[in-house]
Amino acid sequence: MKTSLYTLMLVLSSYSLLAQKSINAKYEARYKLMFKPLKNSDATEPETFILLMNEQESFLKNMSHYVMDSLEASGKLKRTGNMNIDLANFEKYQPEFGYLIFTKNKEVIFQDNEGKYSEKLNFNWIISRETKNFDGVSCVKATMQQWGRSWVAYFSPKHPLPFGPYKFNGLPGLIFNIHDEKNEFDFTLYKYTKRNRPNFKIEFNSNSITKKEFLSIEAKKNDINIALDLSKMDTKTQNTMKKNWEKNVRNRNHLEQ
Repeated sequence: MKTSLYTLMLVLSSYSLLAQKSINAKYEARYKLMFKPLKNSDATEPETFILLMNEQESFLKNMSHYVMDSLEASGKLKRTGNMNIDLANFEKYQPEFGYLIFTKNKEVIFQDNEGKYSEKLNFNWIISRETKNFDGVSCVKATMQQWGRSWVAYFSPKHPLPFGPYKFNGLPGLIFNIHDEKNEFDFTLYKYTKRNRPNFKIEFNSNSITKKEFLSIEAKKNDINIALDLSKMDTKTQNTMKKNWEKNVRNRNHLEQ
């Protein structure tokens, strides 16, 4: 969930060592994600993403960060160097999922505040003859198992781009919708266009770690003693905080189970 720590990491990232590359983004697709944050609740929340791509590679970014970067580039949003002011200015652009994902030849580079790692993904897609229309576009159904979930995707053969939201790729057409069978994560394309200015710069942290190391760092966020300073709280407050923290951590619903 959004936290001041998340924003602090983002503000500090402007001073980190970054590796820059470019993508010839001839097309863009925008997706809306409806997801279920907690296992013990049916409540859902929205997020939006932009996918920039050509026939060989793609780059995905949260729309909040994409808008923030555009405002910075135009000078409408500036980093002052004053941490309190910068935290206040940038807090509203912090999404639930602030990761960056670059995909080429089925290799995925994933980065968020915990670090950057790469992995090769070969999804075992099963393509059916079933079709469904999305905004007048006829899409073909495909299914597969991944990360402890059963996924149903609909892709358009008339859009020969083998990409989709999150890490999904490898189908013979752009994914217009993908969801797990429990409908806990549902991505739907709501805009597709050709780009007038295809050259797009990507900035990644120059240091890479393994996915195992990444998951180890991620797991430490579940430790309340690391995440919160309970030393100045009375015993009753500490116990309440610990109980609520453990409840939320235990019931947190992750896309990759």
